[in-house]
Amino acid sequence: MAQTQAERNEKIAETLAANQSKGALVEKVVFAGIPILFSCVVYLMTALSNANTEIITLKSKIAVVVNADNKAIPPQGTTIDMAQIREHLSEKIEKVEREAALARAAMTLDREKQLSSLNQQRLEMTADAAQARAAIRAESAMSIANLRESIGERLNLLDKRLALFDIQLQQQKQAK
Repeated sequence: MAQTQAERNEKIAETLAANQSKGALVEKVVFAGIPILFSCVVYLMTALSNANTEIITLKSKIAVVVNADNKAIPPQGTTIDMAQIREHLSEKIEKVEREAALARAAMTLDREKQLSSLNQQRLEMTADAAQARAAIRAESAMSIANLRESIGERLNLLDKRLALFDIQLQQQKQAK
């Protein structure tokens, strides 16, 4: 039973040591975290105060520039200048748009010219090929006609020779 008491004492000592180390850790975290947390709160309060000041300044500036209907109030003496600048800017924009439209039209025209040139070349090549095929057909028809005529003449000569040979053969039979 003495061993069990000693074991119990060891376990109690270990749990006390663990609790003390946990307590020390919590104490260190609390003492390190409180100043950091305080610094963060002070920083946020300062930032909020600065933002509030900037918002008030901006509202006062907007009140000077914008009327009650939320429309801009032009500064005195510059209304005519602003109108002239807008007119000059509008003229420049129209000029650029016209030039861009002309450039697009020129590009389209060039593209159409290229396509029509390619189509013309294709049609010319097709016509040349058709002429070549027709010439080949005509030559082959002439060659066939010449060949038939030549074969016909040879057959006639062969028929004549056979007829002569036949006559000679009959003459020889009669002579015997």
